[in-house]
Amino acid sequence: MKEFRLQPKILFGEDSLDYLKTLEYKKVMIVTDEVMTQLKLTDFITNNLSSSTEVKIFNKVEPNPSMQTIENGLKDFIDFEPQCVIALGGGSPIDACKAILYFSYELYKKLKVNKKVFFIAVPTTSGTGSEVTSYSVVTKGEHKIALADEKMLPDVALLNTAFLSGLPAKVVADTGMDVLTHSIEAYVSTNANPFSSSFAMKSIKLIFENLVAHYNDRKIQGPKENVQFASCLAGIAFDNSSLGINHSIAHTVGAKFHIAHGRANAIIMPYVIEVNTEANRKYFEISRELGLPSDTIEEGKYSLLSFVRILKEKLAVEKSLKDYGVDFEAFKREIPSMLEDIKKDICTQYNPNKLTDEEYVRLLLKIYFGE
Repeated sequence: MKEFRLQPKILFGEDSLDYLKTLEYKKVMIVTDEVMTQLKLTDFITNNLSSSTEVKIFNKVEPNPSMQTIENGLKDFIDFEPQCVIALGGGSPIDACKAILYFSYELYKKLKVNKKVFFIAVPTTSGTGSEVTSYSVVTKGEHKIALADEKMLPDVALLNTAFLSGLPAKVVADTGMDVLTHSIEAYVSTNANPFSSSFAMKSIKLIFENLVAHYNDRKIQGPKENVQFASCLAGIAFDNSSLGINHSIAHTVGAKFHIAHGRANAIIMPYVIEVNTEANRKYFEISRELGLPSDTIEEGKYSLLSFVRILKEKLAVEKSLKDYGVDFEAFKREIPSMLEDIKKDICTQYNPNKLTDEEYVRLLLKIYFGE
């Protein structure tokens, strides 16, 4: 039996943070990063909570959060015993918060304690869609570990564009391309269904129409809001359909060579589209919906490829890992380890094409050289 899940409750609009004023929890923990506290963006949260609420802020989350960070956050969580947890930030703080909750529930289970903490996610970037998914990615050494569990799904997602105006252009590019990767991979996934595909396609169209405008001027409300919607829609789509090897490769490449997740996805994307021949018809469908040349399936696929390549250029994304500055000798040494990571990654299962080791190696080299 198949399932399509619509959760969490999504609140959006300029007044969405007013929801926090309705909370009656006495102890609230905020999981975020140091930038959020330095810019006083945490004030958007604390100023809307009741003055009688006791607040604990854990702000030690770094990009690509490590297991050590999760353990430190878990200690604070256990000591503080919050009734409600609020994740504030981009994908890293939200993923870290999810992992903290995941391991706390595992601990409660061992102690035979039945406890549920109310979970609110407030994204400050438009990229991961983590506010509406049951996935979390954490880093252990040079490996990324993807967790998947319904217990990590937030109860409420608060979308508010007030957090987006000050984002650097590079962050908008990286996170926006992450959205596009999510939605395209969700659409071509072998586990896709009509519900997930409709969310994915709408996300793709919103990115097609708005990402460059948002990148060029982060203060224009329309594109800013639409890219935020696209991120959320893509999250709902892939949470119900899964992703593919674009993400599996980005996970291992990003961890080993310290590349931002969205940028890694963007660099990799055209090469994965090329290799996924089993998804040609779906790539054609995307091009047709976008109004790109698509008289034949082949033309439609290559129209999509052209769009992705042009979009990368407009967003100043490198063509290849070589252009990004990754050392080839270091890359070559890591190929066996990357191959192992890709095959173990939960995103690989529903990729349209099942690649052999030799095909993966050829793909990795193409991603490196861009040829």
